[in-house]
Amino acid sequence: MNENYIYKLVKQKFHKKNKAFINGIGDDAAIWKFGKKQIAISCDSHIDGIHFSEKFMKPEEISYRAVSVALSDLAAMGASPLFYTNSLNLKKGFSSKKIKKIFDGFHQASKDYKIELVGGNIVTSKFFSLDITVVGEVKSNYIPRGSTSGETVYVSGNIGSANAGLRLLKRKEIIKDENYKELLNSYKRPKPKIGISKILSSTGLISSMIDITDGLYLDLKRLIKFKNNKLGATIDWNKIPKLHSLNLFFTPRMIPKIVLEGGDDFELLFTIKKGFDDKFQRISKLKKINVFPIGKINNSGVIYIDIDGNKKKIKEGGYIHKL
Repeated sequence: MNENYIYKLVKQKFHKKNKAFINGIGDDAAIWKFGKKQIAISCDSHIDGIHFSEKFMKPEEISYRAVSVALSDLAAMGASPLFYTNSLNLKKGFSSKKIKKIFDGFHQASKDYKIELVGGNIVTSKFFSLDITVVGEVKSNYIPRGSTSGETVYVSGNIGSANAGLRLLKRKEIIKDENYKELLNSYKRPKPKIGISKILSSTGLISSMIDITDGLYLDLKRLIKFKNNKLGATIDWNKIPKLHSLNLFFTPRMIPKIVLEGGDDFELLFTIKKGFDDKFQRISKLKKINVFPIGKINNSGVIYIDIDGNKKKIKEGGYIHKL
């Protein structure tokens, strides 16, 4: 049994009745129509040993990352951050110095993302974890999941860097190299694509969007099959943006697994409405945003990867919480 069982259970038992919530369960955030405003709400959990490790991350890095990751869900809906709350489960014996460092991370994230901490909860626990609830506003068009055949698939930045950084952290090596540091920071300090998200939302040309949390393959599957399970896609390996530094630390055989299954990149993965590719490209250049077309949606029901003309089905992969 895994998290998909719970998702199906919730869909079966909890039917949307309040018309003020304009999207259904399953998107990155709930959209609440409040007067003339559209408010986005999302929550996220971060647990030691699953989402991070105290063995190789400082307390302030953990809390900063928790806010960044939660905000990525707002970005995936085209929302701008307003405020957040935190719930801290702290192990007995946490020092006041460590707790201060945790709130130093929250404070820095609040400044960097211009979002206000408005409250929360603190309890003692057998393990260290953080729960973040974020609230934002969609000022133009909220972007749901669900694509149609013929649409182009885009990503907002390099894929595989965060998972590569996590793998390097687990090696417990210290390498004085800028490439090494860049990969580590991709995992430790993910940057939610809030600015790009607002521009994408304003175009009115984005048909669906998600942030890459659990791997390119798995999140693409979630994106395109959200409304139609018969859809598939073909992704061009050479068009996926990825850092050259992956080749410095990992074997050629390992890199596809890192890029397609790794997760934690928190880049935006989205599709353009059919027939509007040229217009979107013009807007992207005008707005000076770097986004990358990597493939096409089709009716195959299967997700393929094309490597130098050799097309093959991508094996099931990505991170799913098992119960």
